[in-house]
Amino acid sequence: MPAETDSQSAVTQLLVQYQGALYAYLYACVRNPTDADDLFQEVSMAVVESFSQLQTEDGFFPWAREIASRRVLAFYRKSKKEQPVSPQVISALSDAAHHVEQRQPLSQRQERLQECLERLPRRSRELIARYYNTSGESGTRGARQFGQNVNAVYAKIHRIRTILRDCIAQRQQQESGE
Repeated sequence: MPAETDSQSAVTQLLVQYQGALYAYLYACVRNPTDADDLFQEVSMAVVESFSQLQTEDGFFPWAREIASRRVLAFYRKSKKEQPVSPQVISALSDAAHHVEQRQPLSQRQERLQECLERLPRRSRELIARYYNTSGESGTRGARQFGQNVNAVYAKIHRIRTILRDCIAQRQQQESGE
């Protein structure tokens, strides 16, 4: 019985440690907070049920992400929804989310991002909001709504993301220097 309690404690600790990265991965896959919440619950239950299969705790996140990936694919098959991003991109996003999660708490990043978004011109905020807040809206459709071609919209999004990244880094640097 004590070994089972230790196992439950370990899986709980690991789930708490990686919940931000797992949720970010799921949200990036489905781009809907309700669906991401539901999937996170399913993934958490599956992780707890199959924790004994994990070889080492060091491999927890890739193992849990694989479970999440399979749940996402099942979600799309079951719901008949179009997958907005390729699995390779989702995997890269997941790795990036894990890397960032290890460096700073999610709430700090969200606060910095919100501050930097507020500094953007209104049209740039609208473009970013439309690009990231719609469920799989195509670039062509978004470009038409802004009266521009797809490549121009993607180039603007890239520039805005660079501005946001630089702004967040500058805010972080200012906060660590204070």
